[in-house]
Amino acid sequence: MEAAALYFRFKENLATVVGAFNSRLEIGTMPYNISIPLEVNLLADVLRLHGLEFNSATPGAQRAQDFQQWYLQNETRVNDVMHHLLEDKRAYMKTATGVVLQKEMLYRRLEFFKETAHTLEVMMAQQQLHSPKHFNYPYLNA
Repeated sequence: MEAAALYFRFKENLATVVGAFNSRLEIGTMPYNISIPLEVNLLADVLRLHGLEFNSATPGAQRAQDFQQWYLQNETRVNDVMHHLLEDKRAYMKTATGVVLQKEMLYRRLEFFKETAHTLEVMMAQQQLHSPKHFNYPYLNA
């Protein structure tokens, strides 16, 4: 998906992710309790370079809800920074593995939230249709 579309749908994708985590959806076998905090922190690192400060000690997937609340309070500034970053082809940032374009880092985070929202929407639709589970995990039923 094009970067502009990811940018314009970010608020909707974030709301979908948070809504899914607050629903009765079974996500116990999914890696979201690890991946969501990591992705939120990476996105916060990019935004922090431009004066936007987000910090949360909330563990697991619920950090997305903290980020959504912060995002809604600072929506105009965050959107301005995101728009600027997507237009800037020269801004770099240091990471633990080297140097990357800020635009690329932001794009990957937006793409993650899009893919996560889509996956959770499919899972919710399957659950509403009472689709059978594809595999019964014995350690979850103990």
